[in-house]
Amino acid sequence: MPALRLRISIDVAGIRARFARERPPVLDEEWDEPAYVGERIDAYRAALRVLSRDAAGPAIEAVFAADATAGDRVVVIAADSGDEAAPAVSAQAIAAALRPVTDDAGGWRRHLRPAYFERHRAWRRETGSPIAH
Repeated sequence: MPALRLRISIDVAGIRARFARERPPVLDEEWDEPAYVGERIDAYRAALRVLSRDAAGPAIEAVFAADATAGDRVVVIAADSGDEAAPAVSAQAIAAALRPVTDDAGGWRRHLRPAYFERHRAWRRETGSPIAH
């Protein structure tokens, strides 16, 4: 059975664009982007592994890039085969398998570095509570 190929673009540009709206704004050095991207890739691979474990399903290969600007994007490239047979996995099945990963829109916050939290606490002391976001 041919391998189904996917291109998965992980949103880092959209997250960086949000940094200025955060209170206080996130500085580039206060976020561990490679760790975030690595975590997302691992989560996508785990979800795809479950999907391709089905005996009737094709092997699934994914190519990753960190370049999306409005949320992660998943694009089915093709099946690696000369025949025009439809892949055994539907776009809906792929979307359902990946939904827990794509729904984790705030996961980037897990990769804020300690310097951000120190600055955030200092900012809270200055502004008081509750914080107006």
